[in-house]
Amino acid sequence: MGRTVRTFRDGIRIEEGRWKEFRRTLRPSQRKHFDRIFDAARGYADAGTMIVTPRIVEVILLSAILEMLGHLEDITKRVEALEQRLEETTP
Repeated sequence: MGRTVRTFRDGIRIEEGRWKEFRRTLRPSQRKHFDRIFDAARGYADAGTMIVTPRIVEVILLSAILEMLGHLEDITKRVEALEQRLEETTP
């Protein structure tokens, strides 16, 4: 029988376990952010599987960056819309 290759999602789970002690020392508010990094990685797992020999932590961090950029773009659009509304209502 051939060797079973672990899935990318398994790799994320293993990597998250590796960081367990680090997470434990964080404040609760920081843990929430830490957990969001791995949540983002799971959200990009399909893309992560496309890398032939991934360094799981690199994909996890890149996923988090992509997630943050999406949020930043949304916030920027909202601020621009609010600024425009303010300019239209200010004499």
